[in-house]
Amino acid sequence: MLEVGVGLLAGLLLLVGFLIMAGPAVTRAFRLVLRRRAFRFSRRRAPASPAGLHPTTGKALAVAGRLATLLKEHGMERHVTALRHASGRLEVNEADGIYAMQEVLRRFRSVRLADSDDQEIFEGLVGQLRKALDDRAEQLELLPRS
Repeated sequence: MLEVGVGLLAGLLLLVGFLIMAGPAVTRAFRLVLRRRAFRFSRRRAPASPAGLHPTTGKALAVAGRLATLLKEHGMERHVTALRHASGRLEVNEADGIYAMQEVLRRFRSVRLADSDDQEIFEGLVGQLRKALDDRAEQLELLPRS
């Protein structure tokens, strides 16, 4: 029985010695095998902003899209068109787009929706959009236009 234990220990030491001599290539291959066997859980990803845009700008565009949908439901096509035009400018040239979007938000001050719940949602979305635009304008060190 003692000989079996000594034989197993010697075999284990021999195997460890070969692994040490083989170097990092074996450990990389071993990690690769372990990674393939590991369970992969799908991660919830944030909505992707269009390529090349800053995340704050992407957030502003997402809020503008929701705002346009809400306004379209209430038949305010002219406001939706202005918002989409400003969003397009924001995608092409951030500084000009921020100024255009702020001008559109100034026009939204007079918008009143018939449903009080929708009005509250509208004001919340306008606030989110204004905050995202102000944050990005501060990051770009844009001066306010009068």
